[in-house]
Amino acid sequence: MDIRCPCCHATFALEHATEDEALRELMAMLADLPRDVSRPLVSYVGLFRGKTRATAYERQLRLAREALALAGDTQLVGAAMSETVESIRAKRSSGEDARPLRNHNYLKSVLASLGARVEAGQALVTSEAEAPQKQTKGVMRALEAANRGRRG
Repeated sequence: MDIRCPCCHATFALEHATEDEALRELMAMLADLPRDVSRPLVSYVGLFRGKTRATAYERQLRLAREALALAGDTQLVGAAMSETVESIRAKRSSGEDARPLRNHNYLKSVLASLGARVEAGQALVTSEAEAPQKQTKGVMRALEAANRGRRG
């Protein structure tokens, strides 16, 4: 079965693509992830690629595993990878820094800040959910007092 490369439009046999064990594992990993995690993961791993050389499949698989292992919540990791990719691409397009990434430190810092923002948002939602209950209790007490005043 022949398939066509979406980048260079070269035709090659599907058997050739499935011969490499690391590539098969990487494709299986991507297939098992939700789209909003797998697409940023592919883009994120691409940030490690140099200008003139392709990244070995073994390294791509290792980088993908390491990135997903940074947090238990894959959705959070996916969101952090999206922010990382956008930020690094913006820096590269402005000419600031075109070097490939060497480690996950930038992703770790984005993940920490995103996690803090998520926790702050959850705390805000929790406090907002508690506030109406407090107001409701106060209103109920006022109504009960008014009813007692009418009766007595």
